[in-house]
Amino acid sequence: MIQRLAAALLLCAGLAACKENDVPPVTSAFQGDKDVKVLDARFVPTGESAPGIANGTLTYLIVRVEFTNDLGYDTVPQVSNFYLIDRTGTRYQAKDSGSAVFTGISNSSQVLKQNDKREYVIGFRTPDPGVSGQVVYEK
Repeated sequence: MIQRLAAALLLCAGLAACKENDVPPVTSAFQGDKDVKVLDARFVPTGESAPGIANGTLTYLIVRVEFTNDLGYDTVPQVSNFYLIDRTGTRYQAKDSGSAVFTGISNSSQVLKQNDKREYVIGFRTPDPGVSGQVVYEK
């Protein structure tokens, strides 16, 4: 019994030691528009490969935003309606699934009443791990 407990404790300690270092936030490089406020942003490198990208791997920008429904009607905001527009005008559409970087991320699919606010965690797949720009919501 004690051996099993010791083995389980050792396994937990090993898993905790293997945890990757957190990537520092880069929130100041991003801004929202009138109805999107950027609360937190960080780059997350993945082990996923991507042909045609210089280093061969994908990077996601994971952003936590506060969205204010100023559309004039109650709606269910769609993650795919969020975009990152970088300084060159390139547009990246938001995602919240389809990669291991989104593990544990779950956004609300409830109606957001007019003028109410809600937080969303969204990601942008980018070949540029130094991208910066504006996060917008388009209906």
